[in-house]
This record gives sequence, structure tokens and C-alpha cells, in this order.
Amino acid sequence: MSQLAIFFAAFTLVASRRPDAIFKAQFWAEDGIFWYADAYRHGLHCLVMPHAGYMHTLPRLVGLLSLLLPLALAPFIMNLSAVVVQILPVNLFLSSRFDSIPYKKRLLASFVYLALPNSSEVHVNTTNIQWHLALLGCMILLAQAERDRLWRFFEIPALMFTSLTGPFVLLLVPVAALLRWKRKDARSAMSLAVLLPGAILQALMLFISARQSAPNGATLARLVSILGGQVFMASLLGTKTLSQLAHHVRLVFVFEVFAIVAGLAIVLYSLRRGPLELRLFLLFAVGVLTMSLLHPLATNTNEPQWEAVKEGTSTRYFFLPMCAFLASLFWIAHAATRSFLRYGAAGILLLLLPIGICRDWAYPPFVDLDFQEFATDFERAARGTKMTIPINPNWQMELIKK
Repeated sequence: MSQLAIFFAAFTLVASRRPDAIFKAQFWAEDGIFWYADAYRHGLHCLVMPHAGYMHTLPRLVGLLSLLLPLALAPFIMNLSAVVVQILPVNLFLSSRFDSIPYKKRLLASFVYLALPNSSEVHVNTTNIQWHLALLGCMILLAQAERDRLWRFFEIPALMFTSLTGPFVLLLVPVAALLRWKRKDARSAMSLAVLLPGAILQALMLFISARQSAPNGATLARLVSILGGQVFMASLLGTKTLSQLAHHVRLVFVFEVFAIVAGLAIVLYSLRRGPLELRLFLLFAVGVLTMSLLHPLATNTNEPQWEAVKEGTSTRYFFLPMCAFLASLFWIAHAATRSFLRYGAAGILLLLLPIGICRDWAYPPFVDLDFQEFATDFERAARGTKMTIPINPNWQMELIKK
């Protein structure tokens, strides 16, 4: 199956989960009030403007790119860019770089990734493009070496954008360093060298930039709900199932306790017995979740942030941990030495995962805020006109016509 055919098949699946993202595109959150508005106001200077304490180079470049077309088309350009980055891990995983895994199993795992439950927040928007980019960057590091030098024209820019978009490079550098130590090859050394400048820059930005603060609200009970509910249960059963169970507080907590015990056992077994690449991916995902929970921004209020996180307000924090957890299940079902473990993992995947995929497949469309009408009025407005444009989720973007 050619890479182009893979891309278009994946594009169809992604678009089918929320067709309005392509056919009636609207801005989402930072897509409008930061990436587009800052590009419109400041031009190229926006590339050196940190947000939330770190650099967002790729989203800002997408915002600049969208300026080349009328405002009415800007959300489409942003969503299209997000789709491309969302699909790239599939193209990489189904390439010869991962030939050590049987192709049919990679094909199935790729479908699960595209159909991942509990992931609406990271679905087709530039605001959360950094999470898919982090996955892509980690996969590039873990992939097998390829003799075709054309891959370098893809790998190096991808790693550069990963290092300059979000704080994940701070966790990718140790992965790259360990792989350089284990593999002792020029490719691993090059990957580490590409990531290091971005890591230094992001560390400096985190040190000198202001970041919104809010009470953490960390408790053991909330941690059980976050891991057992949002990471382990929701990755299999989906958001809708978890929401229905939430009405039965005592019962759902019992399920969460059971899920966290079983989930941690699966992860720990994979860390102990799995191949190096899987172990590094798990450690990367654990690092991402830990970093997210140390200082989450799930709500703008002064409420405890962990309370909002456990309710599923910020499912972006669970995206990489869910991918790593499901990767562990796939590996156990494929390669565990004991048959009862293989059959148990396969049973979980076959019996529970289809529930989450089916129930969470279709995401609700964004509220229609008549963006096209506002965009048309803005294009016709006189220079100096200030316009406030409503965008999802109940935010506002302010622009002054140039």
C-alpha cells in the first residue's frame, strides 16, 4: 500500500469523525485568538512570542500561512495542517522503518490510533497539534535506521519543529541520548544534535516566561480517577461510557481502582519485559503525564485543577499515555511469553476497545457561530475597524482591520 494511499485513507477516517472540521471549518480556542490574531497583528515577530511558558513554532507558522488567503479560509488551512500532522505518525509506522512488527498488526494499530477514544480535544485543531507532533518525534527516534537518505529530509525538519513546539523536547532529549548510547550510530547522534538547541531554548522560555497559575488540588483519590478512569478505562471504553458511569459515584470509583491496578500491572510488565523501543515510549508517556499533572491548566477558574482533569476537561493530557497503554496491550497480545497473558490482552482489546471506538467515533460538531459571515464583514470593513469575532469554545477573537 503506497504512502499516498495510506494518507488519503487515514484522511477519510479522520474527517469522518467530525466532518465540519473540513467542510465547515471554524477557529478553535488559540487557533484564533493567538495563532491567527498574533500573526495578523505582529507578522513574523509572532514566531519569537512564547505562550503558556514555551514556544509554539509550528502553530504560529500555520497562522502565518493562513494569512495568505482570505480570513474565511484561515480555519480550513489550520485544520488541514492539523490533519496532516495527525496522520504523519501513521505513514511513518506503516513504512519500512517499523518492519520488525508484522504489517497487519501495524495496520490494525494505526486504525486504533486514528479511532482513539477519549481524544476529541486533540482532534483536528492547530492548538493541540503539539501532541501529535510529540508522538511523531518520539517515533522518529525509536524507528529503525533507513538507508534511503531522503528520509533525512523528513526526519530533521520534523525533529526541529518538535523541539520548537511545546515542552516535550525536554523529555525527548533523554530518549535520544539513551538511543545514541545503545545504538552508537551517526543517525542517533544527529537526532540528538537536532533536538538539543530546541531543548535549551524551551528550557530558557519556561524559566523566564510567565505562566498562569492555579491551585493544583492533588489528592490520591483524584489520581486514582485520573489514571484509572481517564487513562486506562477511557482509552478502552470511551468518553461517553465513562460519563454514563460517572452518575454512579461509588460504583465508578470501584471500577477506577480495578482499572488502575490492572493498567499499572500491564504497564509495569511491558517496562520489564518489552523491547527497548516500547519501554522508552512508555517512559516518555509517563514523563509527559507527570509533567502535565505537576502544573495543569484545565480550567481558567481558581478551582482545583486536578478536579477538572479527572472530569475529563483536558483530555489532551491523556493522549500520549493512552497511546502508550494501548501499545503495551498490543505488544502483550502479540509477544508475551505466557499464553494466558497474550489471550488476556487480546481479550481486552477485542471485547472492550470496540466499545470505546464505536461510542466515541463521531464527535459533535462545533457550535455554528456564523464565522463565514463575520469573516466577510471583516474583509469588507474599512481600515482601522475593530471587530470582535466569536469562536469556539465560547471565546472571542479581536482584530483591527489593516
